Amino acid sequence: MSLKLKIRLSVFLLLLLLLGLGGYAFFTISYLEHGAHGIEQADFNAARLAVLAFLAAGTVVGITMMVRLPRMVVRPLHRLAVDMERVAGPGPATRVAVGRHDEVGSVAAAVNRVLSQAQDQRRATLAELFTERNRMDSLVRSLDEGLLLLDEQNTIVLANPVACDLLGLAPTDLLGKSADAVAATNGLLREMLVPLAEANLAGDAVPDPVFTFPHKGEAPHYQLSISPISAFDRTNAKTGGHIFCLRNVSDFKKLDEVKSGFLATISHELKTPLASIKLSLMLLQHERTDAAERQRLATGIGEETQRLLNMVGQLIDVARLDAGAGIKLNAQPMKLAEVICFATQTVRPQLNDKQLQLDVHVSDALPDVHGDVEKTTWVLINLLSNAIRYSPVAAPLTIRVVQWGEMVRVSVEDRGPGIPAAYHKRIFERFAGVPGQTAQKAGSSGLGLSISREFIGAQGGQLWVESQPEIGSRFLFTLPIAG
Repeated sequence: MSLKLKIRLSVFLLLLLLLGLGGYAFFTISYLEHGAHGIEQADFNAARLAVLAFLAAGTVVGITMMVRLPRMVVRPLHRLAVDMERVAGPGPATRVAVGRHDEVGSVAAAVNRVLSQAQDQRRATLAELFTERNRMDSLVRSLDEGLLLLDEQNTIVLANPVACDLLGLAPTDLLGKSADAVAATNGLLREMLVPLAEANLAGDAVPDPVFTFPHKGEAPHYQLSISPISAFDRTNAKTGGHIFCLRNVSDFKKLDEVKSGFLATISHELKTPLASIKLSLMLLQHERTDAAERQRLATGIGEETQRLLNMVGQLIDVARLDAGAGIKLNAQPMKLAEVICFATQTVRPQLNDKQLQLDVHVSDALPDVHGDVEKTTWVLINLLSNAIRYSPVAAPLTIRVVQWGEMVRVSVEDRGPGIPAAYHKRIFERFAGVPGQTAQKAGSSGLGLSISREFIGAQGGQLWVESQPEIGSRFLFTLPIAG
């Protein structure tokens, strides 16, 4: 029964009693007014009892309604308020009890529907938050940069695996610990906190410091940048902590070293022939120099000039490649035997100087290849020059040319110191070299192999190396068969 119906029935009962009392009194008065006679004492007593009964019943019903009616209305509302407080507070309760099927029960059911929708929305929001948190956690863990997050109390709240590895500490030794407390026993973290104390943050005019981590092998250089975290309260913005980012700058360090080495090499390589040319010109201008000596000096000047032109040509080729100009090819069918003959004749003086034994193996039925004669000859001369430079005196040197499927493969083998497998790719980079072979590299700009790979790749072939330390090296390249 609804609350509205209960109130209506109670009021109706009270009105019914009042109307009955009033009607009885009205009829009694009318009866007396019309000259009632023969009224006995018993009739008066019955009338009095009837009026008193109606009055008593009305009083009881009125008092009952005065007590029960507010309780009927307030008690369900009070119970609903208590249930909602329980749901709103901490605890497992998630629904309001529906005790009766009245208006309050309808309100409770509506509240339960709202709570159910809010709970569904909360689950969806939590799922999105968990997903985003997992994404951010995966992103932070996959970064190759070290990340440390400190809150406003300098407590470490985040440390990705790279940062833990750089500091040499486990995550349990960092997370939730004070940075100052950890720095007391860790010198690397103590040095990293110095820029924070000096307010050397990212974006200011002071360069970010670079730290060296020897246990990282060939990539020990990391640059530290410190960025503040902005937090907002009800009044203004404040600093909510700092992010320490350790970025690997080893490649830039290597690039600086390569650049410095390249400038030193180019300076030496340019200075040597220029000094020789200057001395030869001074001797040519001397009146006591005879004709034969003048001819020898002129030949030496020509050789040194050609050396300078070759070096400048390499630099121009590199500049063209860097500018995206590409390589201009004059591709046509050509015979590799003629290319090899010209290249070997070019390097013959170098072979004789070191007494090297050159063996050339070219098949008679070798097909023509499609490529640029000038670029291919340049590549072969460069490979032979490198092999001669690194070969010991009187060592064998071999050129082999064979058909390799739809390609023709050319290889240059030497008995030099060899190249470790870790440097097989690096030697084809510009200005790169193999540690420990600097002395033998004298006379090389470090650009030959890089340009050679570009030339062969532009012709549709490949250039690579097969080498083992103390055994020797074999440089190979392929060119497509013509037609």
